Amino acid sequence: MMACDLLRQLGLAALLGMIASAAPSGGALLAARVQQALDPTTSGEQLRKAANRYRELAKHWQPIAQGEPLQAGDRNVRVLQLRKLLQLYGDYRGQPGPTSAPAGDPLRFDMALQTALENFQRRHGLAPSGVAEGETLAALAVSPTERAGQMTLNAERWDRLSLPPESRYVLINIPDYRLQLVEDNQVVLDMKTVVGKSSTRTPDMRSRITHVVFNPTWTVPRSILVTQLLPKARHNPAAMHRRGYRVIQYHSGVTSPITTEGIARAAGGHATLRQISGPGNTLGKLKFVTPNKRAIFLHDTQAKSLFSLQARARSHGCVRLQHPEELAYALLAPQGWDRVQIAQAASGDQTRNVRIKPAPRLYIVYMTAWLGRDGRPQFRRDIYHRDKKTHSPAEG
Repeated sequence: MMACDLLRQLGLAALLGMIASAAPSGGALLAARVQQALDPTTSGEQLRKAANRYRELAKHWQPIAQGEPLQAGDRNVRVLQLRKLLQLYGDYRGQPGPTSAPAGDPLRFDMALQTALENFQRRHGLAPSGVAEGETLAALAVSPTERAGQMTLNAERWDRLSLPPESRYVLINIPDYRLQLVEDNQVVLDMKTVVGKSSTRTPDMRSRITHVVFNPTWTVPRSILVTQLLPKARHNPAAMHRRGYRVIQYHSGVTSPITTEGIARAAGGHATLRQISGPGNTLGKLKFVTPNKRAIFLHDTQAKSLFSLQARARSHGCVRLQHPEELAYALLAPQGWDRVQIAQAASGDQTRNVRIKPAPRLYIVYMTAWLGRDGRPQFRRDIYHRDKKTHSPAEG
């Protein structure tokens, strides 16, 4: 169960009671759902074995004939093809109930087949709609041989990943759009993320999370300044001022209201825009500092609706967090912070920079295949087309 699920089901009062009775650790919030973290030292080997199994499945694989979407209640030969395909992959395990019960119509899209399709969709990072259409049909059309190649490629990525087994670290998998906080090889926090879109990709990265910044300001990167914000500032400077944007000189650091002269200096490369802290700040209420040359960091966001999407490559490169306050609590709780302090620090518009001791390691990785905790392959869409550049099905 995710942190957000706990928040919805327990409510704030019950949640605070649970935290108060738990041991003071960064993972207290999710103690009820602690799970084993994936082990890079064995993940590569396990993926290679799974890849070999998929190569064997390829001998019996038959794709579904092209046609319209398939859903509950349909009856045709393509439903039978779907059933056989999901049975081959182990997602379909027959009709529920006693083995002596009469078999259903294999051409009918029944509840058992819908459940199997939902299992397949979850394993492939798709919305579990139980309807075979669009991306689901595309995923079903990928042969076991291609999947074996994907697993082999990702086995090499897992081999190169060295994670500290006995300490605290944060792992973000870009194609999975998720963040996990791991303590002593246990996942204690798990949440959705928004990552960079194809034109502004989030890079693989190793760093540390050194500080939590409450009510951060936002200094606009030049790429966003030129393409997005300067045109808006020229069109309606008063609106930009109301949203908290100011002109800041690169060399002196002097901040001034948006004027025609200030916009000209920004356009000429002598200044940029900075958004002051407050409720409307683009970075939201929290920012996590991660020293690196690409100016990538983790932060809150005003665009909460993006977390309802299945595909969340929508940022300018930084990683947006579904529940940044949960990460702040988990990282600062060992230093004596409680939930009330987190909420108080995030309220208002006063910027506060808090150092994390010790600073946990941060790993941003690109994995499109791994074995889940049930031992079954998980696949994600190659959103940056990196698998295709380094591997082809013929390579095995």
